[in-house]
Amino acid sequence: MKYFIIISLALFISFSCSTQTNYNSIEKYLDNSISVDSFNIPLDKEQGYFPLQKFKGDSIYVGYGKFHIDWYSKHLRAMKEPLLFNKKQNKITYRFLWLRTFHNPVSIRIEKVNDSYSITWKLCDGEGGYEPGKLIINQTKKLDKQTWDSFNKLLKKLDFWDLKTFEVDIPGTDGSQWILEGVNNEYYHVVDRWTPFGGNFFDCCNFLISLTDLNSEDKDKDKY
Repeated sequence: MKYFIIISLALFISFSCSTQTNYNSIEKYLDNSISVDSFNIPLDKEQGYFPLQKFKGDSIYVGYGKFHIDWYSKHLRAMKEPLLFNKKQNKITYRFLWLRTFHNPVSIRIEKVNDSYSITWKLCDGEGGYEPGKLIINQTKKLDKQTWDSFNKLLKKLDFWDLKTFEVDIPGTDGSQWILEGVNNEYYHVVDRWTPFGGNFFDCCNFLISLTDLNSEDKDKDKY
C-alpha cells in the first residue's frame, strides 16, 4: 500500500510538471505566418502582441482576452516593440508593460544575449487607459551580470513560470495594468495583474522600473 501511494504521488507530480511545461512551451505559440520586419515588429497593424490562448480561462468577463490583447497591443505597437512569442531567438527577454489609466504608458525590456545584458525603456505621451500617443522616450543601457542575477532571483521568488496569466477579480475603474512577459528558447509566458500593492510580482516589476532613468513623476507607482 505504501509503495502504491509513493508511485501515485510521483506520477501526479510528474504529470503536473509536464502539464505546466507544455502549457508554457514556446512551441505552442510559434507562428511563422506573422509578417514582421527585421526587428520582429509586426507589419500588420491588427496583429496582436500576445497569443489569445494565454488569456483564455475562467474569466468572468466576456471577450476578456481579445479586449485586453487589443488594448495592450496598441501601446506596444506605438512603442515600436517587437513580438516575443512568434519565433525563437538566441536571447532571453523579459518585458514589463505598465499601463496607468491617466499617465504615460511605459514598457521596460531586459535582455540577455550570450554574456551581454541590457535594458530598454520606452514612454509614449498618451495615457495607458486610452490612446498611447507618440513615442517620446526610447533609451537603452548596458547592465552587469550582478543586476541580471538579482532580477532572476526575484523571478524565482515570484515563481513566474507557474503563475496564472490573469486572476479572476473585479478591478476598479482607475488603476494600472502590470503585464510581465518572459521568453527564452524553450518557454513563453505572460502574467497580467491589476494595480498590485506590494508582493513578489510588484517587487519584480518595480525592480525593472528602478533600473531606468525615468524621472520621478514617470516612475510614480501611485499615479493613475
